[in-house]
Amino acid sequence: MTGMMFGQQMNISSLYNLNKYEINPAVAGSEEGMPTAFSFRKSWIGIDGAPTTQRLSTHLGVGKSMGVGLQIINNVQGPLRRTGMEATYAYHISLNTTDSSYLSFGLSAFLYQYYLNKQSFVVEDPTDPVIQGSEKKVVPDAAFGVYYHAKNYYLGLAVYQLFQGRIEYDASDIADNKRIRHYFMNMGYNFRIGKDFELEPSVLLKYLEGSVFQADVNVYATYMKMISLGVSYRTSNAIILQLGYQTGGLNIGYAYDIGLSDITTVSGGSHEIMVIYRFGNFLR
Repeated sequence: MTGMMFGQQMNISSLYNLNKYEINPAVAGSEEGMPTAFSFRKSWIGIDGAPTTQRLSTHLGVGKSMGVGLQIINNVQGPLRRTGMEATYAYHISLNTTDSSYLSFGLSAFLYQYYLNKQSFVVEDPTDPVIQGSEKKVVPDAAFGVYYHAKNYYLGLAVYQLFQGRIEYDASDIADNKRIRHYFMNMGYNFRIGKDFELEPSVLLKYLEGSVFQADVNVYATYMKMISLGVSYRTSNAIILQLGYQTGGLNIGYAYDIGLSDITTVSGGSHEIMVIYRFGNFLR
């Protein structure tokens, strides 16, 4: 028996509010210095073959109006491993010097390698030559984003997997995977409360073309620009608790996803940690 499933193909972190470049190429070069981030995410603790993702990213401004960025992503999910690199160019237009508002446009080029370990499949006939060995496929792709940001607020829209390429394995009746477009829209406002507190409510809307819509509603509070606490609600999926610490150019974040779906009966939730260090910008 065969069938078709729809689901989120891109691995989005729960700490994207600390590194907005993850979800929008237009963010590249829009921040001070050169923020360099490493994150590790382990989803659905207790389930064999559950997704594990590592991500290394950096971006910086070039001159007065441009930005560049680079991401390296490795994701393992059961028998499938996806390793990729993203290179980004962004252009920033100054709109208002009073509130430091900019309109940015970004374009990313991706190159993914998909590795399928067919020997890990559970099948009726393990001697079938179709499922012997492994396969590697290299697939290019692209993303485009627009980002409006000022001193205290931001609004972004990005589209990923523009080419919608198909990963065609030799065992196509077992694993045939067409890439579909992912749309991300995020917005947030930073409120100053007294001298020591900041509160940032934000929303991320995610839409997978022809299948899935999901929303994250977040509140993130910071004390003396050092200690942060946050909570998010991901529709029909999870409650996310966040903890952060920042000092100098170092920013450390941790997130724990508490599942709300039936998967909670077999999983202990998801864990994620992100470490960001803001180097100086050597191109400005």
